[in-house]
Amino acid sequence: MAVNNPHPSFSFQVQAGFNRVGFARVQLPALEREVVRYREGSDKVETMRLIPGLLRVGECVLERGVVPPDNEFFQWLNTIGGGQVERRDVMVQLLNQAHEPVMSWRLRNTFPCALQWSMLDAQNDAVLIETLRLAVEGVEIETM
Repeated sequence: MAVNNPHPSFSFQVQAGFNRVGFARVQLPALEREVVRYREGSDKVETMRLIPGLLRVGECVLERGVVPPDNEFFQWLNTIGGGQVERRDVMVQLLNQAHEPVMSWRLRNTFPCALQWSMLDAQNDAVLIETLRLAVEGVEIETM
């Protein structure tokens, strides 16, 4: 009998037009369906009808160590101006032990909405991490 173990989450790659594809962490966007409550005055029951509404797509968060002179996140953030922005599709792929894709998330029409860096601390030997938050219009999921 074949055993279907869950995939570990530590091997993945991100493709978004960056020169570097290595990321320490990726938080995929949450998907949440709105619920519309509706009731007519002539309904015989005292409860509301529940109707599926719009799908809300959360933000994607990408984290990686800062490597000089790489400032691609900052450059992309600076493309926003006058209501215009450079939108990109972002592909996140979960990889198996042979580094082959087993699942992918295509994040459609993303653009940067926040950029931050970890705290500078003279008493700590941690890696400086930059965090890019992306607004996401839609998600397509595929299993291989």
